[in-house]
Amino acid sequence: MRIRIQCKSCGLPFKTRVEPGIPQVQCHNCQHSIPLAKEGWSDDPPAVEVCPVCECRHLYRQRDFNRVLGCLLVLIGAILVPWTYGLSLVVLSLVDLALYYRLREAVVCYRCDTVYRDARPGPRQKEFDLLKHDVLKYGKSWDRPADLEDEALPTDGAEDGSR
Repeated sequence: MRIRIQCKSCGLPFKTRVEPGIPQVQCHNCQHSIPLAKEGWSDDPPAVEVCPVCECRHLYRQRDFNRVLGCLLVLIGAILVPWTYGLSLVVLSLVDLALYYRLREAVVCYRCDTVYRDARPGPRQKEFDLLKHDVLKYGKSWDRPADLEDEALPTDGAEDGSR
């Protein structure tokens, strides 16, 4: 299966192919070896339940669409607006919608951002969730920090005697 992975050593992304049974992949830029987990993914049919790179169980699905191409479509539509009276935005939106339905889905890891292009999404893999991303990637939570619990939140300024 084709993947796009980011090297932890040099920080540059690279594309490669992986198959179950391969113990590691090597960065094309710095030759750093990245070990792969053996369980949680298969190649026949291509499926990923656990990220082989970071062993995270939290994956999501997204359309395998080139973001640069999407931005280019919007830019072209916006540039042509004065001459087409806004119809260029409608036409290019329909082109974008047609591309959205034609393209396959890719599986992406929340923690390490590895993209699995040929993998079919499993039933546990839903659309992107920003809260889950922030909790898994940055360790954020909904809990209020302890240093803010003792302080009163500022109001409209009426209590400070400024009136």
